[in-house]
Amino acid sequence: MKFLYRLFLVILVIGGLNRALVGRFDMNLVTKIFPDVIKTVATNGVETTTTTLNQLAMIVYTLVGVSALWVFIANLCCKCKKQ
Repeated sequence: MKFLYRLFLVILVIGGLNRALVGRFDMNLVTKIFPDVIKTVATNGVETTTTTLNQLAMIVYTLVGVSALWVFIANLCCKCKKQ
């Protein structure tokens, strides 16, 4: 249990640093490592371009969110046990 807490804490810190880079330098490391997928489709002479988030980037963002929730709940439970 302690291993999972530390693992999720590290993931949460990495996610926080990524958000800090986005806020300060407008540089998102997750999208640089896993770039978006750009598709161009031509229909009746009209080209349509769609951009979708890469599946691996979505997994990274989901891991950061789950880590934040896990660490938050773990801290709440630890405070409840101490009282």
